[in-house]
Amino acid sequence: MANFNAFIQNPELVQDWYAHRREILHRVKPNPGHYALVKLEELTQDFMLITQNIDDLHQTAGSGNIVELHGNIFKNYCITCGMRYDERDLPEQVSEIWLCECGGFVRPDVVWFGELLPAEEFQKAEQFCRRCDILLSVGTSGVVHPAAGLPLTAREGGAFIVEVNPEPTEISSMADVVFRQNAGTILPLIVDRLA
Repeated sequence: MANFNAFIQNPELVQDWYAHRREILHRVKPNPGHYALVKLEELTQDFMLITQNIDDLHQTAGSGNIVELHGNIFKNYCITCGMRYDERDLPEQVSEIWLCECGGFVRPDVVWFGELLPAEEFQKAEQFCRRCDILLSVGTSGVVHPAAGLPLTAREGGAFIVEVNPEPTEISSMADVVFRQNAGTILPLIVDRLA
């Protein structure tokens, strides 16, 4: 479902699948790790949250300066004219094909397999990583490029790298500190120590 060819071949099926995913996400709440990042942003003069998540949970928790590398499932756009839509613009009947007023198909504003990351968002993330003092790598495998290269960019800029992940990753060997716990457990403890 997460590729352009599947969408073109059966837009109704793909749109329904994403509508179902949005329904599920409306029942999901941010965890303590999300809220710890909000608090960290409040404690920090220069903060950027760079995420590969598309679930909007960082915004729900209250984070402000967010770069969404893989888009946002609650945002959409027309593949013909580029007109933007958000979730409240969705048709009431999930089973009907969602068309733009120009007649083009409306798709979720998420990065599908085989697509490039949004250039402007990635550039913002990369520029921030070049100049940051500390980079927290939280819950990522470190294998999906180009996002996986951001910790290395930060390291080359002289940043202190902290990894938070229950499992070893590609980032582990370059990290200055590694916490082998989940984000919801360790991030609140780290932020409380800084407050």
